[in-house]
Amino acid sequence: MFRTKLNLPLQLILVIASVFLFGNYFDAPAISLFYTFSLLFKEILGFFLPFIIFSFVVIGILSFKKNAPLILAVLVASIFLSNTIIAMLAYLVGMIFVPLVARGMSVDEFVINKTIEPFYTFKFPAIVSSEHALLLAVIIGIALSFIHVPRIERSIHMLKRFVETFLNYYFIPLLPLYVFGFLLEIHYKGVFASLFVHYSRAFIVIFLTQISFIFLYYLFVAQGSVKKMWRYILNAWPSYVTAFSTMSSTATIPITIECAEKNIHNRPLAQISMPIMANIHLLGDSVSTPLLALVTMSLFAGQFPDIMTYMTFVFYFCTAMLAVSGIPGGGIIVMIPILISQLGFTEQMVSIITALYLLLDPFGTAANVMGDGALVILVKRILVRLRVI
Repeated sequence: MFRTKLNLPLQLILVIASVFLFGNYFDAPAISLFYTFSLLFKEILGFFLPFIIFSFVVIGILSFKKNAPLILAVLVASIFLSNTIIAMLAYLVGMIFVPLVARGMSVDEFVINKTIEPFYTFKFPAIVSSEHALLLAVIIGIALSFIHVPRIERSIHMLKRFVETFLNYYFIPLLPLYVFGFLLEIHYKGVFASLFVHYSRAFIVIFLTQISFIFLYYLFVAQGSVKKMWRYILNAWPSYVTAFSTMSSTATIPITIECAEKNIHNRPLAQISMPIMANIHLLGDSVSTPLLALVTMSLFAGQFPDIMTYMTFVFYFCTAMLAVSGIPGGGIIVMIPILISQLGFTEQMVSIITALYLLLDPFGTAANVMGDGALVILVKRILVRLRVI
């Protein structure tokens, strides 16, 4: 397998720079070719993903034996609390900036005129979904922590060695090319140019809020040390780029595990935490969805929800995020019934927020995985204080 002496973050920087500088020189057939490869590789990754999640989570749980249930409890509680705090802070940001954003803003829908199609659309059969693989891994992992079955454990270890070979020798070396195809497609469609033209102020507020929360989160887990904060962020940065281009927290799991291990130096904990966080810890969505909802309400209803109404919305919002599953566009789909029931959204309001959300999804997904990287550091610190690890 081809290997380069450049480290992964530098390779990804070069990929972004090349698309930004030379993307206009690629004609449609060339972009379709690269985009086809990216989609094919994403399908291959999607096929292997349930096995990656299952083997990593089970082996991670087995590494902690009878402490595994407590670790999972701390992990899920931390995720729910993190989502809630971020969503409540988004309300404070909205109170300050939404009136400025909504002033003079239109409610016209986005129109994207340029599209690119792959040469061929690949669809591999799904043996089992990633969320079912995760649930099965937790059940089997906890059971094997109390009941020793050597034959089953050896089989799971063999599966893990197989998927690690796939990741180390195929996925990670080809990751820059995988990202390149998706970025070319995004560049060709001019999605972000459209976003800036029509909803630039809303975009800027949401993007800057996400970035600010990421930095504050990492500064918090770094215990106020700016030097340590930058080290954490640089270690996690490849996951941001990968999630941005694929728009899938789940597809980024192999990279988030590697990034998390660099920051916490505990591979079993990274293997348990990152697949779970990819599904239910959504820093980016906890910023973008509430702020988009507040902007849309200001545009259509000319009002801002009171704090009690918003707190009720946040409770349902954070509970529903347990079903998002880290898939592209999944966040807004499960939120639509909550927006209608709790904030009184009409069909037109739903269509507007859906369009806005999908255009912001690359940034939200990238913020999601960076939030995962910060929270796993905090979770490790909690577990150390509890003397669990």
